[in-house]
Amino acid sequence: MMPSALPAIALPVGLFLAFWTLCFAPLAGLVRLTRASTKRASAWVAGSRAGRWSIGHSGPIGSYAPIFLVMVVGAIAAVGAGHLFEELAEQVRLSTSAVSRADQGIHAWFGHERQPAMTGLLRAVTMLGGSAGMGALVALVMTMLLIRKERASAIFLVVTTGTGELLNLVLKMIFARTRPDLATALTVAHSFSFPSGHAMGSFICLGALSYLALRQPWSWVVKSAVLAFGLTTIVLVGLSRVYLGVHWASDIAGGWSAGVVWLAAAMVAFEMLLGLRQRRRGAAPSSASTDLPDRPVPAQPAKP
Repeated sequence: MMPSALPAIALPVGLFLAFWTLCFAPLAGLVRLTRASTKRASAWVAGSRAGRWSIGHSGPIGSYAPIFLVMVVGAIAAVGAGHLFEELAEQVRLSTSAVSRADQGIHAWFGHERQPAMTGLLRAVTMLGGSAGMGALVALVMTMLLIRKERASAIFLVVTTGTGELLNLVLKMIFARTRPDLATALTVAHSFSFPSGHAMGSFICLGALSYLALRQPWSWVVKSAVLAFGLTTIVLVGLSRVYLGVHWASDIAGGWSAGVVWLAAAMVAFEMLLGLRQRRRGAAPSSASTDLPDRPVPAQPAKP
């Protein structure tokens, strides 16, 4: 094994082991709290005055109105998360700003530290984190979910990732930030720079997949490993865009921030959809610590 290949092997392995260790123990409570909070938020929106108002003024979509309301508010909030970087975007236009100096310094450092093995690894990662790679992953998982009759999960995955792509395009048009000098870049890039589509798209896609994995009847060892894999890939995708010279570091931070907001809104809407189906089936309400089923519940035979 060539010594230059060691960092390329150690980076993903080290990140995965570090994230797996964190997810298995220190972050286990945080994960449970996040899932419970998502369910409580979905129940609160469904019973709130705004939720009831949306049902009364929704026309044909009826009881689905609160779900659409959450999605609309989530989309607006995701754009708002990008607007929180408006001051940052103004700062990066000033060559003397601290943000600009940090972006320029990180960009220059990666330009000097490129190694063939690391370049090969991050080229592959950036292909995986693009629209084609994430789209293929979504299509594969969606097919598996439909075979398992988990239709709500399939809808959640497709809508969350697809709308996330559209939101990224909106944010790019709002900020219209130019990319670093592509003459020194190691890959081709188009459109505007802020926020990074790879960073935002991979965060939303892998975050949605991780949330669905947490709902499966797997051991915590497996679930924490899935979370660790998702986090490792998200970090590597973001890193690859800066390493390859097509994004500033602040583009990655902006993509992750907008992705967090949109994914949170999508998870709340997903839990609301499952709750609505549960009520329509006549099932008793579940607690915040219990996952609502996605597969159709077989009808109970009538008692004699």
